[in-house]
Amino acid sequence: MINVDGWWDGLVRDRFQAILELVLEAISDDYGTVGIILQMINERDAGRDHESWAARSAAPVSRPEVIQALQELTREGYATACVFEGAEARVVRFRGDETRDVWFYATPKGNNAVKKFLGEE
Repeated sequence: MINVDGWWDGLVRDRFQAILELVLEAISDDYGTVGIILQMINERDAGRDHESWAARSAAPVSRPEVIQALQELTREGYATACVFEGAEARVVRFRGDETRDVWFYATPKGNNAVKKFLGEE
């Protein structure tokens, strides 16, 4: 008999993994705010989108899901949070309750991960 708790946990884990990929890919080319990331994920761009990419099935995503993913990605070193002071970016520690004026970008580790899950490596 299938364990219902295990089935549910698997779905939640699979969705969160997909959201992690979507968020990381959204910031792999340029800086992005939570709002920009949401727009990039939820408004498909045929010229930019990878049709065979399984993570696309997680869209649309919510603001709390993006913030949770950004917390995990910054904690694990796949992304960096920063604020701009004029033209200069200053790296900051990201806190999910303070998203205003915070920008994110993928680290080299994050960009390598994007290449792997998109099959470009």
